[in-house]
Amino acid sequence: MARPAGQWVLIAIYFFLMTGPAHTASQWNRPSHHQLTVTLDPLTRSAKIQDILTLHPNIKGKASLTFLLHDSYQIDEIEIPHQGNWKVETKRDQNLKRITIFKPEGQAWPEFLEIRFRYHGFYFDPLRSGNEEASKDTAVFLSRASYFYPVSDLDDELLTFSLAVTTPPEWKVVSQGKRIRETTINGPRHTFWQCDDPMEEIFLVADRFHETTAQHEDVRLYVFLRSDDTELADRYLKAARSYIAFYEKLLGAYPFVKFAMVENSLQTGYGMPSFTLLGSRLIRFPFILKTSYPHEILHNWWGNSVYVDPKSGNWSEGLTSYLSDHLFPELAGQGDRYRFQLLMNTLNYVNAENDFPLEKFQGRADRASQAIGYGKMVMVLQMLRLEVGDKAFLHALGDFYFTQRFRRAGFRELRAHFESAAGKSLEPFFRQWIKLKGAPQLELADAVYEEFAGEYRVSLDILQKQGRPLFQLTLPVAVWVEGQKNPHIENLALAQKDRQTLRLFVTEKPRAVLLDPYHDIFRKLDRREVPASIGQTYGAKSARAILPEDDALQSGYAKFAHALGAEPVSATKTPASEGALWVFGRNNRMATTLKNALENYGVVFEDDEIRIDEKSFPWQDHSFVFTVPQADHPEHSATWVIAGSTESLAGLQRKLPHYSKYGALVFKGTAPDNQFKSTWPAQRTGLLKIFAPGDTFLPSLPPRPPLVNFKPEF
Repeated sequence: MARPAGQWVLIAIYFFLMTGPAHTASQWNRPSHHQLTVTLDPLTRSAKIQDILTLHPNIKGKASLTFLLHDSYQIDEIEIPHQGNWKVETKRDQNLKRITIFKPEGQAWPEFLEIRFRYHGFYFDPLRSGNEEASKDTAVFLSRASYFYPVSDLDDELLTFSLAVTTPPEWKVVSQGKRIRETTINGPRHTFWQCDDPMEEIFLVADRFHETTAQHEDVRLYVFLRSDDTELADRYLKAARSYIAFYEKLLGAYPFVKFAMVENSLQTGYGMPSFTLLGSRLIRFPFILKTSYPHEILHNWWGNSVYVDPKSGNWSEGLTSYLSDHLFPELAGQGDRYRFQLLMNTLNYVNAENDFPLEKFQGRADRASQAIGYGKMVMVLQMLRLEVGDKAFLHALGDFYFTQRFRRAGFRELRAHFESAAGKSLEPFFRQWIKLKGAPQLELADAVYEEFAGEYRVSLDILQKQGRPLFQLTLPVAVWVEGQKNPHIENLALAQKDRQTLRLFVTEKPRAVLLDPYHDIFRKLDRREVPASIGQTYGAKSARAILPEDDALQSGYAKFAHALGAEPVSATKTPASEGALWVFGRNNRMATTLKNALENYGVVFEDDEIRIDEKSFPWQDHSFVFTVPQADHPEHSATWVIAGSTESLAGLQRKLPHYSKYGALVFKGTAPDNQFKSTWPAQRTGLLKIFAPGDTFLPSLPPRPPLVNFKPEF
């Protein structure tokens, strides 16, 4: 079938983007190769290492190459078995050795260059260094940050490797690639891993592991646990098989020959190419199998085989979240709730001072950067899906993966694949959502309808209240009409204007209209839309603490408030209107006001118990945390903390930040353990218009078809 002329132009642009200068500027003709031989002594944290490094330089106008090795190693020998007068210079650079190789004067760089390094010393474990408690653990985690192999000082280096490791017999070693053999001869264990796929770095993980294996088609599955727990291992193997099959159907073949779940004594949640390193406590929480685990498995497609271009923003975390953390709720009919929570996080944690464009996101550093790099990127992908349609969206992702696998890619390449799939330019979309910060704040200023040519014409007066920049976007609008339960939904084009009138037509008399019914648009929520949550209190620019006048836990509450950085307010002083409030203790002077607010949500206070959602919780041995709007200043929140005991306060202080979306929480015991969590009902203030005054009509939304019609078997 002939293509339109415009589409041929887009295809030409696409191939220029795929083959242009960004992909020819590398200093290497092909990946370097490390042939590593390591004798590891975990008890003394030392190693003897040989690395035969083979390079294929593509260097013009440069007489030297530089490599970095950790300064804790003593270099025994550096040998270059090539003709000519090769020179080696080693200098100390803080905690690193800077090794510079000078080619023979007057000679060109050879087609390939072999350098043999031999060194020994104490290895640097970045997870355990500087942590007194963690340093007592003899488990081993070595990576590029350990500089346990000579690391090029060029950012664009990719590498392949073989890794032969000798350890005590009870120790096992995990790395990328394929395990070729593992033997014990005369006591020591000899393990050989080989990775032929281009990698960004080399990992070496070792511990006294118990190994369990299974097979998924041509992918070998492993679980490495620190204790013998067959039942737990089988659950992770079954889950891995299910998720890999699911993502292969969604995106394309799994990129590696193995996948391993590796237990870490430290509470990490890391995804590396072909394995994940998860903390000992984490892997025993049942929900991890349905949340963190598929997220880390999916990273084998995004970030661990299609690499993030360091010169571009980190698109990988948001895309991985979109197809795991977001997709699974969507498959359960709750995608809109998940997206609303992301918008709440943005409202709670991102402000004019800490906001930044997506192209500047490199990794999560705090709640604001997480809300942008993960949450905003999920919302941008949802809007991109609206822009191009589900079919083109999935086609673009599959093609992006297939084409960019084991290469570095940025937003530039991502855009090119979506433009190719959609057959249109997406430059304005990517410029607006990737290069600019901020978000639209939408309001339905007015809505009217009139009969027109046998139909009803609905006119919507829509404001962008945020000021500059103004945004251009595709805005879903739902209209409910008489005689029909489900609404008519139409996507309308909103221009970059402060105020704009949009029109649509329906066949029956309208009853109500709602903007952004499924929370598809990245926008700044109206504070009136958002139910109060503890995340609002944590995310406030400033906070004050009201301590009880007479309470056995008063000292503990004071320490809690100090840790929060909340300014104490005396019992007789009225708190200022700016910022959030932390209210401590059952008998606090604010108790009556807070109880009145909570009774509006159906919370009942009795002398011996509290009742919430028809559930009863005794005061004894229970802790309660409630967040409501402040009575006089509803744009700000008040969080009421009632601890069951002094011992429970430390656990509450540690755990509460992980319950940011909830308005009501109940814990039991001194740990304490969560018994109940709930969000308050949300409003659609500023976006909804019910046309008939006094109409009791309650708009309801039907489930929307998810991105795909299949689910993981797990």
